Amino acid sequence: MIHVIGVGPGRPEWVPQATHDIVAQCDAIVGSSRVLHLFPELRKGSYHLSGDMVQSLQLVANLLEENMVVGVLVSGDPGFFSFLAALRREFTEEVINAHPGLSAVQFAFARAGIPWQDASFASVHGRDLASLPRTILKPLAVLTGGNNTPQKVAQLLLERGINPRISVGNSLCYPEEVWETLDAEQLARYPQPLSNAILIIYPTFPQNPWQDNALRIGIPDREFIRGEVPMTKAEIRVQVLAKAQISLHDHILDVGAGTGSIAIEAAALAGEGIVYAVENDPEAQELIRANQRKFAVSNLQLVAGTAPEIFARIPPVDVCIIGGSRGRLAAIIEKAPLVQGGRLVMTAVTLENTLKGLEALERLNFADIETISIQAVRWPKISDLHMAQSLNQIFITSARKGGEL
Repeated sequence: MIHVIGVGPGRPEWVPQATHDIVAQCDAIVGSSRVLHLFPELRKGSYHLSGDMVQSLQLVANLLEENMVVGVLVSGDPGFFSFLAALRREFTEEVINAHPGLSAVQFAFARAGIPWQDASFASVHGRDLASLPRTILKPLAVLTGGNNTPQKVAQLLLERGINPRISVGNSLCYPEEVWETLDAEQLARYPQPLSNAILIIYPTFPQNPWQDNALRIGIPDREFIRGEVPMTKAEIRVQVLAKAQISLHDHILDVGAGTGSIAIEAAALAGEGIVYAVENDPEAQELIRANQRKFAVSNLQLVAGTAPEIFARIPPVDVCIIGGSRGRLAAIIEKAPLVQGGRLVMTAVTLENTLKGLEALERLNFADIETISIQAVRWPKISDLHMAQSLNQIFITSARKGGEL
């Protein structure tokens, strides 16, 4: 039997008697020196875990082969970015018993004085910084460590175009504890070393959906910065996004992004993915940047250039949305970096352009090809009457990449 035992933040006063009782039942205790010192009475039968995952797992396996009851001590709680995940991959769940402890995230949210049942969680300790979610829609707790310091996390957020408020906790519950709330710019310049700190990054957009810079689906046209560049109307936008079937982690390509209205709303749906907005017109590029700033969208990347040549700079995507094609629709469909099974959605105002797209989709063995046409009619109030205001009819074609190309 393996008991995976959470020992909290590493201070004796935060180790309850129940944890001592479980440890006393074990024949062998393994853990880092940081947690083993909490149980000085167990010098005999204690083993230091190395930083090598393979060696650590082998040590536990060897002790089990000797029919020992093994206690594996982990800091914090075993269910939160701990050795438990590796143990479950190596051993059957029948031999593993997990026992909770106080985690760093509990301390951090207690220090912040806010509930955490709706928060998101991430770790960059030994992981790529780029794995952090690009859109922060609710408080995000981040475990740092190694080379990925709080300062580097803050710098990454600034590079993504956002400057959120961040609470940083270092050595929580120790005499040298640091707890401060500041913005990303201030944290990036923070002079004091912060090792193995926990961060709480707060949402960067207004929570009130009626504010005209709140990120959501079906944003009224008037809320976008528009200039003279054509924009997909809200009624069409929601249909395009529905056909795209965007998921939380999707990578999305928006070709001919215009003002960025579709890209902005796609980014809201793919909160932990990314949207590549391809646009060749310099005026439209500036509008995309302006709308990205207005709606505080961090998971949108403007790619300035002409499709399909620019596709060489774009990694594989799950969804491709084609608006403007500048007469190169077939080539764009053929060369789009869409994964097998990925969804493609294209819009057109003419039947002829729609037919060109359908021909290309058939030739390239796309599946689930479907075309609909929509003509929305708005009924604004003029004086005492409501008068019809017809929008252009739009063709929306959707398909799935499949088969041998």
